[in-house]
Amino acid sequence: MIYLELKKIINNRKINIIIFSLLIMFVTLFIYKFYDSTRLILLVGIIGFIINTARLKFDEPIKKLCNLVIKYRYIVALCVFLFCLVFKLHGSSVGVFNTIFPDKIDPIISDHVVGKARSLRSDEYNVQLPYYFSQYYNDYNLDSYQMSITGQDMIIGYNAPVKDITMIAKPFTIGYLLFGNERGLSWYWCSKLILFILVSFEFMYIITHKNKKLSVLGSFLIVFSPAMQWWFSPHMYDVFFWATSLYVLGYYFFTAREKWFKWLITILSACGLIGFVIALFPSLQVALGLIAFILLIVTLVRDRDKITFQFNQLNILRVFIVVFIVGGVLIRYGIGSLDQIKLLNSTVYPGHRISTGGGESLEILFFDLANLLTPYWDVNYLNNCEISRFFHLGVLFVFYFPFIFYQWKKHSFKKSYNMPLGITFLIMLLIEAVFLIVGFPEWLAKITLFSYINRMNLVYSYTALLFTLWSFDTILKNKELQNIKYGLICIILFVLLYYKSIIPSHFDYIRTITSASWVPKGYYIGLILLCAIIGLSVLFGNKQLYISILISLSIFSTWTINPIAKGISAINNETIYPVIQNIVKKDDSYWLSVGTSFEQNYLIASGAKCLNAVNFYPDYGKWKAIDPKLKNDEFYNRYIHMVVALTNDKTSYQLSAPDSIVVNMNVNDLKKWNVKYLLSAVDISDQLKSGEFKFNIIKGDSKYSIYKLDY
Repeated sequence: MIYLELKKIINNRKINIIIFSLLIMFVTLFIYKFYDSTRLILLVGIIGFIINTARLKFDEPIKKLCNLVIKYRYIVALCVFLFCLVFKLHGSSVGVFNTIFPDKIDPIISDHVVGKARSLRSDEYNVQLPYYFSQYYNDYNLDSYQMSITGQDMIIGYNAPVKDITMIAKPFTIGYLLFGNERGLSWYWCSKLILFILVSFEFMYIITHKNKKLSVLGSFLIVFSPAMQWWFSPHMYDVFFWATSLYVLGYYFFTAREKWFKWLITILSACGLIGFVIALFPSLQVALGLIAFILLIVTLVRDRDKITFQFNQLNILRVFIVVFIVGGVLIRYGIGSLDQIKLLNSTVYPGHRISTGGGESLEILFFDLANLLTPYWDVNYLNNCEISRFFHLGVLFVFYFPFIFYQWKKHSFKKSYNMPLGITFLIMLLIEAVFLIVGFPEWLAKITLFSYINRMNLVYSYTALLFTLWSFDTILKNKELQNIKYGLICIILFVLLYYKSIIPSHFDYIRTITSASWVPKGYYIGLILLCAIIGLSVLFGNKQLYISILISLSIFSTWTINPIAKGISAINNETIYPVIQNIVKKDDSYWLSVGTSFEQNYLIASGAKCLNAVNFYPDYGKWKAIDPKLKNDEFYNRYIHMVVALTNDKTSYQLSAPDSIVVNMNVNDLKKWNVKYLLSAVDISDQLKSGEFKFNIIKGDSKYSIYKLDY
């Protein structure tokens, strides 16, 4: 009796709507107070509150409107994309350059709309963006000499925009070729976000047998996860996108019915395969490629009655076209870039990394609850990106799975349970967990290709999210699976194990936020109990409650990670920018940035050829000029950030991180690199006076000077 009354209260529609409205207001006010003072946040939150609360009286009309949006999602997505493109909106942290260069051409101009640029995302604004922007000055050629003497392959270089046949598989960067850097940046960010939402919806729509609500939730939890938003650029997000796309394209390749759709899928399949391969990030490609392939096989076996593919002339031609396009493009690219790929794979870092797994604690099996706070307070263990994961209740539903399996057997293999996928997810989770905690012998890691996977924590949490969504779908579709007694045992075990898994550094992190002694334990206990409530809502058959909580958690923990910015004033509104541009237009010589970590990459974004900008693989033309016998190869044979310090002593090298070195460069070695311009924030005249050349100073702004050398 108590159970029925409790279920009645929990499943009360009005109560659930009110709870979601309260969650919307809490999230809105928290973000507004602690993150950003712009009133736009309040406006969005109020609109969300009004729309959700209106469901108390207008639930059916709102449902119809939502169904229309889903039905015409591609048209809606196109309209949103065009709006963002017109207003040059993006999520780049390029605004960090505003803090590096003090003087502005127009102090009133700002790229800020909502949020803040994050210095932590240096791979995005300090490497990828300058590489992409530099291609404008390189006429989008495959080989670039903007940061190299012997040239850098710009597809290896963060898959930069290139006038090349590979562009058929690079939808995110087409905007650079069409519109240049400013709108190209907007195209890049908005297309990545919108396309992945659409692809993830289709992915979940197939997985869940056309469950629209869960497909919307699934696409939301995949794209707006801490993992995807902290790693939005460059490689990791792309690999997840292409692996998911290949699953969707593969499924429709075999099940499409309309002729026009078959041909569309055929062309897109070729593009998807090329896109996945040239993403060039093996530490995720191997795992996600395997997951996509296995899920595709299992799903096609499940839906074999929907398969329309037959070995007739039409379908053989379709397969041939895919093989021909993919093979032709990849062979052409592989032959042309073989030497560069070999250089990358033979580097000390990252080329020689071999992963055998192991060494992780029990906490890796759970969602790190610190992810909810990282947009507001940086963690003091690892960093915000490294701890980012997908939100999931994988362990809870591993505990609950035996009951599902038992009921499946009891009900004569009931098809609606979607069990082949559930069993597949479970096996994947167990293998991934063993690799993370126990590890594989090196021989086994190499045979299984797991030796490439050093991001298994992301892969595991992604699989756990998919398993969680499968469990939601299966339990809610089958009332006989909603066993509250067994479920409570699983939830209690889950809660105890979750709390036990929390390591001391997690509690220490909360202590950096507040001095109140009870808060660290209270924070984790509270959120773990919230996870338990999500589990209970599923067992009670309450869709509204768990969707409300999960969407609120997702918005709270991810929507403030990347800023909403407009334009590229952080690049072209600096007073030093026109100075660099004027020099570059007259003189195409090499530059160096001295004693700096970011300015060298700003230089290539501004059109200058800067030799200590990031190199993805060693530029041996540069290193042989000052080290003919390559005695110091262990320092520069790597993906490299390079800081240059001038000295009168012999040139020497220091390794400051696996991907960073300091070059203490003798001033006379500048001539060996044919460097004509130096950018520095400090006076380097005394060092230059000892060089075998003359120089004069060009003032860049109040902080930086440019030194022109005459040999």
